[in-house]
Amino acid sequence: LRRFGSISSTMHTLSPVFDRNPKYAFVAKTLMEPERYLQFRVAWIDDLGVIRMNRGFRIQYNSTLGPYGGGLHFGSGFNNAVIKSLAFDQVFVNALTGFDMGAAVGGSDFNPLDKSEGELQRFCQSYMTELSKYIGPDQDSPWMGTGVGQEEMGYMFGQFKRINTKSSVPGRFFLNGSHPEATGYGVVHFANQMLQDKNDSLEGKRCLIVGSGTGARAVADKLLQLGAIPLSFSDASGHVYEPEGIK
Repeated sequence: LRRFGSISSTMHTLSPVFDRNPKYAFVAKTLMEPERYLQFRVAWIDDLGVIRMNRGFRIQYNSTLGPYGGGLHFGSGFNNAVIKSLAFDQVFVNALTGFDMGAAVGGSDFNPLDKSEGELQRFCQSYMTELSKYIGPDQDSPWMGTGVGQEEMGYMFGQFKRINTKSSVPGRFFLNGSHPEATGYGVVHFANQMLQDKNDSLEGKRCLIVGSGTGARAVADKLLQLGAIPLSFSDASGHVYEPEGIK
């Protein structure tokens, strides 16, 4: 349902374009199905020596503009429907960057929040052992997402280098863990620009933040820089609310 809701909302927004240029309606139809959908088993060993199983995903949605690119997301709430919805949205996100980049999204239903350091490393290595068959610096470039930060990207890049001779190409990043704050900063800059168009600004605004990961913390950081007041963080276990603002 989430995927169909995302597609329906996007197509409704673009309907004026289709009315003026009906030829684009056919192009839109091709975006409703991904080019390639990958699902695989990820077997890993926990700290007690027990073999665990999780599902891994990678949806290579569209390569019209160039090699695939998109985030990896780990969490118990991620399944094929959620990943498909995110991949569809990624098509438009990447197109707006101006780079020659297609769209893909991947991840797993593995929950990193209750895992030890060793378990996290072993899972990331097992996940990349399977995923490496379908990605590469000139084919598909995953990057950070929900539940996947610099540490997880480091484990996965190390595993990719062990089993592949080519792990980089000039001028294109691959399994990159730098600038983790970029997404969060972008959200705030976008919101600030919208307010400026209405002769307003973020200064003095009281803002609720959903999430507590790298992106959420980056949002709070940029809000403080622009004079706004972040009030909350949250995750699966609950939330923190500070009426006077989080400093």
